[in-house]
Amino acid sequence: MHADFRLNGVSYDRDNLLSYAHELSSAKPEYLNELGRFVLDWFSDSPHLELQTSGSTGKPTQIVAPKAMLSASAMTTVKALVLQPTQQALLCLPLRHIAGKMMLIRALLAGLWIDVIKPTASPMVSKTYDFTAMTPLQLKSSLNHLDQFKLIIVGGAPVEDFLRAEVKNHTSRIFSTYGMTETYSHVALQNLSAGETHYTAVDHVRFSTQGDSLVVHAPHIGIENLITTDCVDLISPTQFLWKGRNDLVINSGGIKLHPEQIEKALSAIISVPFFVFGKPDKRLGQSLSIVFEGHIPNEIETMVLNLDTLSKYEKPKDYFVLSQFVRTNGKILRNQTIQTIDFL
Repeated sequence: MHADFRLNGVSYDRDNLLSYAHELSSAKPEYLNELGRFVLDWFSDSPHLELQTSGSTGKPTQIVAPKAMLSASAMTTVKALVLQPTQQALLCLPLRHIAGKMMLIRALLAGLWIDVIKPTASPMVSKTYDFTAMTPLQLKSSLNHLDQFKLIIVGGAPVEDFLRAEVKNHTSRIFSTYGMTETYSHVALQNLSAGETHYTAVDHVRFSTQGDSLVVHAPHIGIENLITTDCVDLISPTQFLWKGRNDLVINSGGIKLHPEQIEKALSAIISVPFFVFGKPDKRLGQSLSIVFEGHIPNEIETMVLNLDTLSKYEKPKDYFVLSQFVRTNGKILRNQTIQTIDFL
């Protein structure tokens, strides 16, 4: 624990912080309870922490992570982003997931002055921060006051094109992150404010591919040859272009369709939440379909047919609507949402 560390404006030594954490661990609201329980877990005698994957592509699973590896990951980020002791940081993410945990670990190890607030889709602050982490949804809701954040890392879901355009050339430093619970937060960064479209590895990380799947090599955090479900174009051992997830690929009559690339094109004409998926089809195996949240936009079928950025195979054949998508931490759970669709 760094001597300069502060939590919500208060300086603590280890004993006082643990005492405060004990109080919070039985407190309400829930985000303070999570804060207390995490601090107690971090300073416990166990050399590990239990992490839970987000469940965005399947059932959430438990991962046992060595604290030494979490510390190494945290300090790699501190170095990559040139974070300094006493800089003001904001935690506006849930501590139950890896992104929130890593923000607090970075603060503890680097001596950041971190404020912890209730996680919401629209984090509101009354002062300027040097560093924070957000989801794309939070970034979108913060566009009118981005000047209050000098440095933002964004993760948890792909950043839509319109949002990229909004933050390009912004005076704040804004990075999209690539990583997962299994890599203890991110292993690569993409500078959105500089308009980058590729990801670059942080220190000690290298990439390769198996087929078109990205393979991560990060020995400083105990990871060798981690085969991901991400489809990429490898530029070099330290850079790649992300294309989508292989486990979401739709095989329609032998033609492989990448939902993320199709959604990127469709986002130019659709403003409501949506995603595309493969509906079971006796003839094709899977038929490209689209589901909207709330309502189906007017004239959308005609607009899609006239969209010249998609081939005829990439244009949805069936349209569905749900009143609400299933989400966790603001991230759409595709599989669980699809299960709620009435295909009759």
